[in-house]
Amino acid sequence: MLTLLANKRELKDFMRKTLLSVFILMTALRSQAATDFVVSYRTPVVGATTSSYHDYYTELLRLALEKTRPQYGDYTMQGIPPSLSTLRSLADVVENTYPNLVIEIGYEEKLTDTGALSYINIPIDGGIVGYRVCFVNAAIKEKVKKVSSLNDLRPYSIGQGVGWVDSEIMRANGLKVIEISNYESIFKMVVAGRVNLFCRGANQLQAEVAEFKSLTKLTYDESFVLVYPLPRFFYLNSKNTLAKKRIQAGLKIAFNDGSFKKLWQKHYQASVDFSKLHQRKFIYLKNPLLKNLSPDYKQYFIDPLSK
Repeated sequence: MLTLLANKRELKDFMRKTLLSVFILMTALRSQAATDFVVSYRTPVVGATTSSYHDYYTELLRLALEKTRPQYGDYTMQGIPPSLSTLRSLADVVENTYPNLVIEIGYEEKLTDTGALSYINIPIDGGIVGYRVCFVNAAIKEKVKKVSSLNDLRPYSIGQGVGWVDSEIMRANGLKVIEISNYESIFKMVVAGRVNLFCRGANQLQAEVAEFKSLTKLTYDESFVLVYPLPRFFYLNSKNTLAKKRIQAGLKIAFNDGSFKKLWQKHYQASVDFSKLHQRKFIYLKNPLLKNLSPDYKQYFIDPLSK
């Protein structure tokens, strides 16, 4: 009888220890899985004018991951080596060079043609880059003030970066576009009169006026704003389905609870106010690149004229 009781106690001890070991192992595996969830993001070149733009996208990505922490657990954000080349970053996404690399790009249907890339159908900057205000050559500033329609704008040359999606949109609307490889050179070419205009997002104007204040003859038009739908999305490698699902869920939560707009206002409201959009003539352009894009993205646009 004593032997039987002893055997039962030993069995209970064995079962308790086994269950404890299983629990510890499962906890360790969950912890390891959470630690291993790495999301990579672009970092700007030190001193680059665009560094402040990257800050917003990085903070928005972090916000989306934080909003989904209760459901998906911990995460680590990892900056990749800086590059000014969007094409290089795109190649890194296609090749899956870094774990769950997320980059921000304006929508183009051709980006997903091969099936290697996937995007989250939520415009990460609320559509503000589709409100374009223009730096203008000082000699024609007064003349440009008379522009009130797309047709009035067609005689003027507009500088754009090589490969920018805006170039295709403007050309499709009959505007004269000159593509320039070096971003900073475009400002100098406006001052020199080699191009008439250089149109930028209303969220970019204030920072660039300050950045290029050494170009004393650089000025900007205050009479009109070009408006066209230009959604920018987070793109990932198509294989990174968990990261896409999590970030998409987090962006929706942030949009619905107001934290998305709060972050947007923190980074962009001052420049939008500086641009004085409500005092400008609106000239609307069509974006033919969106013809096959689901219109669902429009619900996430932020009206820059309301606060």
